This record gives sequence, C-alpha cells and structure tokens, in this order.
Amino acid sequence: MEAIVSCKRCDLCKNQTPLIQECSKADIFWVGLSAVKISDGQDIPLSPNTNTGKLIHSIEFFFQNKSFYKTNLVKCLPLANNKIRYPSAKEMTCCVSHLKDEIQSFKPKLIFLLGKQVATFVLREFGVMDYTLDEDFDYSSYSFGNTLFVPIHHPSFILVYKRKRLQEYIKSVEKIIGETEDKEICAPLIIPILISHLEIRDSIGLDVCRL
Repeated sequence: MEAIVSCKRCDLCKNQTPLIQECSKADIFWVGLSAVKISDGQDIPLSPNTNTGKLIHSIEFFFQNKSFYKTNLVKCLPLANNKIRYPSAKEMTCCVSHLKDEIQSFKPKLIFLLGKQVATFVLREFGVMDYTLDEDFDYSSYSFGNTLFVPIHHPSFILVYKRKRLQEYIKSVEKIIGETEDKEICAPLIIPILISHLEIRDSIGLDVCRL
C-alpha cells in the first residue's frame, strides 16, 4: 500500500491522495475505474456513500464468510477544469502495476471488473483481447492462476439504464460469488444489522422482499 500512497508516476497524485482500502485479507475484489472526489481524506474506493457502493455493500452483506476488497484501476482522481473526467490510457498504464501488486498480495479467488473500460484494459493486460458483457447478465469468466476474472456491467450503468432488471443483475453477481464458496455458512443474522441493510437496498430501489 505504501507504494500506492507514495506514487508519483503521473500528475494525478497532485489532485488528491490515492484512495485505498486498508485490509489484511481479500477473497473477492471489486475493481472500479478511478477515484472520486472526497473532502475528508477518509473515504475508500467504491464507498457506500455512493449508489454504486451501496449496491455493492448490500451484496457483500449476504456473504459474511467472505472478505471483500474494493479498489480502482486508477487510484487517484482524474480532473479537467476541476471536474471529474475519465482517466487516459496513459494514466491507466501508469497505474495498472499497482492493481497487479494488489492481486499478487491478496491472491483473491474472484475479481469483478466493473464496466467496459476497466474490463477491456485489465483483460488485455492478461492477454484477453476480446470479451462480451452479456445483456442477460450471463457473464463470462477468465481464469489466470487461481484467480477468476469476471467482467460485469458497472453498477451505476445498471442503476441508471437497466434499473428494471436490477434484481436479475444482483442475482447473477450473487450466483458467481456463491459458486466460489467452499461451503455455505448459515449463521443467524442480527436483526438491527439486517434492518440497516434493508434500508440501504430500499434507498436505492432494491427489492427487500428477496430476503
């Protein structure tokens, strides 16, 4: 993590401190594109403060026996005229080695690549030049070593453009996670915590009846 924090490979480090999640173990990665603007320096990638993060967090909640790690392909904040922009290919190239280091460090079983830009760039780094994002969420997977890479639609795309099919998307992602599990752990849920996650799903239009 120190290499990420101290990185000066491009000028994006001048915009904002890199966003990283501190953790010691990770079975599953979520990889977004780039950092968002924060005010207190205490946020993490794909934060629950965003709708994307809320959706991811609500999925994670039902896999208490799994450890999750959120990161971005580009750790810093891309800006143009003080407005967030997409990172350039050069910036992604500068930063992808940090992602590879994270993968090497944590050795996750599963990596979700969120959206076309992330999936295209990362998969090409591993030699996959062509892939598809299935419109019915029947996602393809690519195995490298002991890690499964799965490109999926970005949650924000689903929330904005495919909201009527949100439950299909969630079930597809949950199925992929479930298939990586060694065994199911059916621990009783603590009611106050469960209620808070019902509220999270309800706040972004998720179907709480699926519980």
